[in-house]
Amino acid sequence: METNALKENIMADYLLQFTRLYDLLGRLAEEVRTKYISNLEESGHYASGNLVSTMTAEVEVKGTTFTAVLNLLEYWQWVEKDTRPHFPPYQAILNWVAIKPVLPRPDDKGRIPTPEQLARKIQFSIGMNGTEGTHDLERAEGDILPRYEELLLDALQRDTLEYIERVLA
Repeated sequence: METNALKENIMADYLLQFTRLYDLLGRLAEEVRTKYISNLEESGHYASGNLVSTMTAEVEVKGTTFTAVLNLLEYWQWVEKDTRPHFPPYQAILNWVAIKPVLPRPDDKGRIPTPEQLARKIQFSIGMNGTEGTHDLERAEGDILPRYEELLLDALQRDTLEYIERVLA
């Protein structure tokens, strides 16, 4: 037991030395979050604002792995990714129609659908055709990640060298 505790203490001390890497990953996560929000707004996929208002960015350290994490509501994947035909819950579509400024079009007889009818039409369309994702997060990552590759490598190298120098001193 004492050996495991000693190993854990040594590992915790070792990981605390990687401040450049940790800080840079934090900036990366926040920049992706900010760009994703901007992309959602620019592409008109803002709807209720719940996805944006609850989105957080952080750095997780598990073992020897540092990870930049974007915490999103579960439905982000249906906004972001294309979906195959499926029937989403009617109430969710009705709520979305109430929040999103959807302009109903008159049918061939000139009748304008009620919000309930519009929700059913949208539900049926998704059931027949699926949805096209926004790919706003994918674009945000594509714009930002390439700029960070060299910076992350440099931060990791500098933190490692600094740690080795401290240990050997």
